[in-house]
Amino acid sequence: MLATVRPRQTVQSAEAEPSVPEPDVAHAVRMDWRHPSLNAVMALCFVLVGLRIGLAPLHDNSFMTHLATGRIILDHGSIPRVDPYSFTAHGRPWTVQSWGASVIYAGLERLAGLAGIRAFVGLCCAALAVLAWHLTRPAGSLVARLLPGVLLLGIGANLWAERPLLLGLLCLGAVILAGEGDLDPRWLVPVMWFWVNVHGSFPLGLVALGVVAVGRWFDHERPEVELRALAWAVAGTVLGAVNPLGFRLLVFPLELLQHREAFAQIQEWQPPHWHTPAEWFFAVQLGLAVVLCLLRGRRWRVALPVLVFGAASLLSVRNVAQASFIMLPGMAACLAGLGSIDGRRRPAIARPMAAVLLVAGVLLTTIGLAGQPNTDLSNYPEASVTWMRGHGLLDRADRVVSRDFVGNYLEARYGPDNVQVYLDDRVDMFPIEVIRDYTQLIHPSGQYQQVLSRAKASAVLWDRDSPLGRWIVRQGQGAHPTWRIVHRADDWLVAVPVS
Repeated sequence: MLATVRPRQTVQSAEAEPSVPEPDVAHAVRMDWRHPSLNAVMALCFVLVGLRIGLAPLHDNSFMTHLATGRIILDHGSIPRVDPYSFTAHGRPWTVQSWGASVIYAGLERLAGLAGIRAFVGLCCAALAVLAWHLTRPAGSLVARLLPGVLLLGIGANLWAERPLLLGLLCLGAVILAGEGDLDPRWLVPVMWFWVNVHGSFPLGLVALGVVAVGRWFDHERPEVELRALAWAVAGTVLGAVNPLGFRLLVFPLELLQHREAFAQIQEWQPPHWHTPAEWFFAVQLGLAVVLCLLRGRRWRVALPVLVFGAASLLSVRNVAQASFIMLPGMAACLAGLGSIDGRRRPAIARPMAAVLLVAGVLLTTIGLAGQPNTDLSNYPEASVTWMRGHGLLDRADRVVSRDFVGNYLEARYGPDNVQVYLDDRVDMFPIEVIRDYTQLIHPSGQYQQVLSRAKASAVLWDRDSPLGRWIVRQGQGAHPTWRIVHRADDWLVAVPVS
């Protein structure tokens, strides 16, 4: 979901690579495929890890709405301009920021089913893993490259999912390569156009190049490469306005600032709580980056990205995936000179190792696609939804109140012509009053009955082990019940008003 120039070192103390004799260039090129280096073997390992991450069954709730929207676009030949999914915001203006990603998902589904989407996600994650390995090149030695690379894979194992963010990360990687001098900056024109049309994080690419350029200027150097890349990136961003939605996509990230109250309720927009593996890996990466900047890389070009994007990640979990990539080249440069294993060596054992890894990659892809289900819906109320649909409680005219991620699931399973949802995770889409009411529903002592009355709820589909779920159980057991439980399945319950 990209002509190169000679790479340039980013840290003055790391300008000299370990003194290993350079192999004959012609011989290296001619024999590379037959005698792979240790670096090539490790790159294959990273590919396998990326494939393993990306071939997981589809489960992300945001992806479900993107897929449903892509189906609408392909069916009608146009992008929705108003909300088609909910009964609380139906008909309100809607900017489909990730329309390009939605079309990709729906197109792959029509071409190869959900397995085609999984294969596409697997390739994207493998590309991100290879990109991560490439960005560690300034470290030089094999061990020094592995340290930051493995940390980033640990973050990606939890954050690289089948949502448009994945495509945004690939575009960000191209921007970083151009800023490092490893990619012809003219490629940033199509890259930025694509980024604008698949994910709203595209301003981060411009900020990343700007921060690195300012850092080099603080180091009393001319940021020629960075500014050239920035100029082409700006051109590509402006060109991004050439799309079915026009200039609205460019200003969409600014419009999100008007919905800060709504986003404050969303977990991924909140500061890290340090209770997930991705946050643990990022804590180690950020701590290591700070220590390296203080001890080995005392240059603004390295330190400034760590300061800016590290701070941004401490303010919002949503910035962690991007920050982990942006900090990687500087960390690798600071680690130059550590370790003695030269990854450019081509030992005899590298060839059979590479062959084994290639076979493992084919097996992993085959078994992953054929031996696993395409979806993992264990966190969704499949059985309860099926029961409601069969008993006339989940039709288009019904007003079923449920979790936001359940709304995404219903949109993908039935589409807007069959079911209207109370809420999904597009919090910028809904009136702030609806967001406040939903906050009450998930609060331990919320005003549940008032909120359900305002929503004119015909039924409630909720998880039992929650404040609202326990309240509904108590209501059904009281002397004057207001809600009656009509179905239980797994961890979910369905309740209807007694009246």
